[in-house]
Amino acid sequence: MRKPVVLLALIGAALALALYGCGGGSSSSGGGETSGGETSGSEASSSGGSGGGAEGTLKIGISAALAGPFAPFDAPMLNGMKFAEKKIDAEGGMDGIEVEVVSENNKGETSLTATTTQDLLEKGITSFVMTTADSSIAGGQLIQAAGGVMTMGVNTPPVLLEEIGDHAFNVNFTDNLQAAADAEYACEQGYKTAYELVAPQSPYTSEETMGKYFKEAFEHYCGGQVTGSDVFTIGSTNFGGQVTKLQNASPQPEVIFTSMFVPDSGTFLKQLRGAGVEIPFIGTDGDDDPSLVETAGSAANGVVYSTHQFPTPGGELEKFYKEYETVMGKPVETSTFEAIGRDQVYTLVEAAHDAGSLEPEAIATALGELKHYKIIQGDLTMLPERYPSLPAYLVEIDNGKPKLVKEEVPSFIPKP
Repeated sequence: MRKPVVLLALIGAALALALYGCGGGSSSSGGGETSGGETSGSEASSSGGSGGGAEGTLKIGISAALAGPFAPFDAPMLNGMKFAEKKIDAEGGMDGIEVEVVSENNKGETSLTATTTQDLLEKGITSFVMTTADSSIAGGQLIQAAGGVMTMGVNTPPVLLEEIGDHAFNVNFTDNLQAAADAEYACEQGYKTAYELVAPQSPYTSEETMGKYFKEAFEHYCGGQVTGSDVFTIGSTNFGGQVTKLQNASPQPEVIFTSMFVPDSGTFLKQLRGAGVEIPFIGTDGDDDPSLVETAGSAANGVVYSTHQFPTPGGELEKFYKEYETVMGKPVETSTFEAIGRDQVYTLVEAAHDAGSLEPEAIATALGELKHYKIIQGDLTMLPERYPSLPAYLVEIDNGKPKLVKEEVPSFIPKP
């Protein structure tokens, strides 16, 4: 599955280089500063750059999946980006810098991601937020080749950073961290055997990434073993085969771990519990969506998943919810994806401010040097691997409602 994606991206990247060599890629795009207390209670702190000197409009492009299986993630994230645009511009910009978010719809298709990203590049945009899943590679390699800079949106697989290049940065935790948090929680519950459900279509659901990270951490924390596994197809509506295999597993695993995401996970849980299988279920941030309970109904009760924040009373996420509704005239649709979109924009703006420049190379350098920058998700310090160490929030569905179990940065995090 991976080779055609990368080949397409490389072909597109060559086109981008040719266009930029002819002067087609010049841009005055830049960045700005977040002003923490004005943004959902977050307080921005300097990362040590020169700061100031950058004036103008930071155009931030996104080729977003506004249709297809990844629309539940990209659509609310884009709304969060638009919230940031509205708030920054309503305040007259940040130190003379305003924001313009420019989006195109890739429908979750790799080929369309490449063409829409190329179109955004030809419009002179050099700062980007990436679409969800494997399609981000096609767009990201085009941006990298054109000298642009990007944050990875709601993507969490750290392997994507290496496949795209050194101008790509995560502004959220990565899968090795959340899988480790899930594994540590499983050990704390006394589980010693686990069953994994994986899908090779995406690095988020792959046995070689999320599956591997959980397995390593599970063994590290308590000597836990993955005693069985099965493969599913993203977008399936019938999980009868997977349910039957779990029913017949001998010995029965003590817990199921999977990065299956909504709506698939809700459908799977309904069919699993309907078949009388009551094995505990631990998931990941792709389950942090109201549609999990809407689809699974009572079968979602007891599910535990890792996610990026939780709306504790008076906390950063609750403050963001209120501010979002004021600015956008409607409530958030998801638990965290609007907040993640907001964080992408503000982090790019902060990097441009610290760099004192609107140029993507300067923004990339400043992103890599960010330290103790407050975003909705926590205290962001960029690691040399180009992703931050941020806490994972473990959430349980209790009588149809999400309940915070714990917040932590795991003590052991597998290498990507």
